[in-house]
Amino acid sequence: MRHALLQKLRSLAEQRNTCGIVVSTEASIFYFTGFRGPGYLVYRVADGSFTLLVPALEFLRAKKALAEEALDDYLDIVAFTPYGLPGGLALDATDDYRLVTGRASDIISSMFQNGCKLLVETDSITLVKKLEKAFTVEDVSETVEDMRATKEPWEVERIEVATEIAEAALNTAISNLEAGISEAEIAAIIEYEMRRRGAIDHAFPTIVAFGENTVYPHAEPSSRRILGYKPQPVLIDLGAIYKGYCSDITRTLMDGATTEFRRVAEAVHEAVYTAIDAIRPGASAHEVYEVARRVLASNGLDKYFIHSLGHGVGIEVHEKPRISYKNEIELREGMVVTIEPGVYIPGKFGVRIEELVLVTRSGAKVLSRFPSILWY
Repeated sequence: MRHALLQKLRSLAEQRNTCGIVVSTEASIFYFTGFRGPGYLVYRVADGSFTLLVPALEFLRAKKALAEEALDDYLDIVAFTPYGLPGGLALDATDDYRLVTGRASDIISSMFQNGCKLLVETDSITLVKKLEKAFTVEDVSETVEDMRATKEPWEVERIEVATEIAEAALNTAISNLEAGISEAEIAAIIEYEMRRRGAIDHAFPTIVAFGENTVYPHAEPSSRRILGYKPQPVLIDLGAIYKGYCSDITRTLMDGATTEFRRVAEAVHEAVYTAIDAIRPGASAHEVYEVARRVLASNGLDKYFIHSLGHGVGIEVHEKPRISYKNEIELREGMVVTIEPGVYIPGKFGVRIEELVLVTRSGAKVLSRFPSILWY
């Protein structure tokens, strides 16, 4: 699966007339290799080779990851340590083990001819400054992020499973909503259930908010408890990570919904699905944002819509493209994005509904399946 992704790097190097590429963010290294951890993926045009440079303590884990992706014969793995290992290393018995003493920047520099052009992810300022002394460095971060924005079918499948895990956890959490339970306890149930069902982690700290706490878009679960004598809204935003890929969904519910809450919730619901109907290849992120905003404006609620409409989801829970009023990027087939308008009325309540959506050739496919109307 990832052989095709590595070929994209080869093609990029040829297009940019460069001597090599250095990938340094953990998310991008995982994208190309299946290894999630610190290190550097280096491509050399001179001999067409890929090298995964990892700290010595990560060597066996990286080796295992590459074997699982059938890349162990396709990439060299080199372990490095800045100061050597005086006590020796048990890994010496591994036939293909290579240990290099030195800083990563020096090791990478030694792999190329001085003066040539290198494409480098620029998240590490230390690495960039070192490489700039000997090479012409061109930032490739945006290009790699653009590659990751369009998902392969197998990536979408992993996101779908991550969504199913999150929705199962959400269902369990809702069944536990009763007088006296706290936001923190519901968050704990969700995160336990996601792990139990196969997630390697939560995609982000779970948001659970009761009552007036729902006005905070990024509310932190607290000791606030559900009141048994008064209907109140509940907002839950959650996501799981499955085989390295994230999900992200939000639901707002209220048993015994007031007329005002119902009016706001129905407007938010309409904004979500009207925006989804506007998604298609070639539509701009700004255009989709405006569709949702106009629905809220027609209900007198747009002034309470205080964030972007959505974002890409993949290896990271926030990726390209950002669905906002300033972003003119065109959506492409294979992108996975959230659509999550929210209305937050200070002193009262907030409502957010978030769906996870795949951009298809003909429009959009909603990957999240949990019921979205949860007020009674």
